[in-house]
Amino acid sequence: MLRAAILCASALAFLPAAEELIKPANVPLNTWVREDLFAGLMANDADTFEHGVRKLDVYLQDHPDDPSALAWKNLVVAYRMRQALAAGDDAVYRRLLSTAKELRQKTFASYPQDPAYRDGRELLNKVPGLQKDYFEHLPPHMRGELWSQIAFASDRLGDTAERDRVIAEMLAKLQGSPYETRARHWQKLATLKNEGDYTCLSCHEPARLASVMAKK
Repeated sequence: MLRAAILCASALAFLPAAEELIKPANVPLNTWVREDLFAGLMANDADTFEHGVRKLDVYLQDHPDDPSALAWKNLVVAYRMRQALAAGDDAVYRRLLSTAKELRQKTFASYPQDPAYRDGRELLNKVPGLQKDYFEHLPPHMRGELWSQIAFASDRLGDTAERDRVIAEMLAKLQGSPYETRARHWQKLATLKNEGDYTCLSCHEPARLASVMAKK
């Protein structure tokens, strides 16, 4: 009887850790996994990165075709490909490369890329007009991220004239900010192939995981 009680207590001790991997209903997936996965990418924090991978895998078990989850999984594979290259492990790299290709095909199977970029750019271009009374007074982060998305979508659509126009606007109106640096970098590129160049330059505290969880 005592042994059974000890075993039960030991099993219960693991329940909070397991439960922690399940995304709360009121927390967006991006918020749920972003900081853990970025810890590996930006700070080389392997333990936190793997925690994010486990959370993502639990979510994918119930949502195997979710395009956002598949996109995050592709990021995980890309990170491990980089590790394989650094370790000189060609076999692992080739295997992960094949996995990445399958993930991309699955991600965009039901979401054609070009229509998504066209629709997204059209909506984003409406924002300055809808906020015309105060748009030019918004912080550089808000305007910079909006213009970055429009420029990136335009590049993917082959609309280089619109891409270059938006980059020029960033240079003129976001001087002294990280977005001026981004715009100058983009000016030198024929195409914006590296999606890593497009990641958000900062995260607002209200959108961080701890802040969202505190509101539960």
